[in-house]
Amino acid sequence: MDKKLRNYIEEIKKASEHPSKELIEYHKTMTAQFQHERFIHLVVTLFFSLFLILFFGMFLFAALSLPGDSGMLVTICLGIITLILLIVTIFYIHHYYQLENGTQKLEEITKKLYGRN
Repeated sequence: MDKKLRNYIEEIKKASEHPSKELIEYHKTMTAQFQHERFIHLVVTLFFSLFLILFFGMFLFAALSLPGDSGMLVTICLGIITLILLIVTIFYIHHYYQLENGTQKLEEITKKLYGRN
């Protein structure tokens, strides 16, 4: 999606030199689609962050309170899951950041299309 957004921004910047009614309608549709995509990624990012916090809390609880070998196994498994969630959350945050910046650029292009620099 990130590459699609960058390509669209380049395309619409060139086309915005000669705005038309059809171009404005097309741009409104594409902007709405990218904003929807951004919202979905925000929700997914928040859920992954919530799961990260929950699993980190369970990891800390297991590390501090479960004795013996079985407690060690549970702690290691929770630690691995927490690490995986941390990595995925970092990548989702980075992707959401790219989408957010891209939609901000689309808003600037929208102002240009309507003649409101």
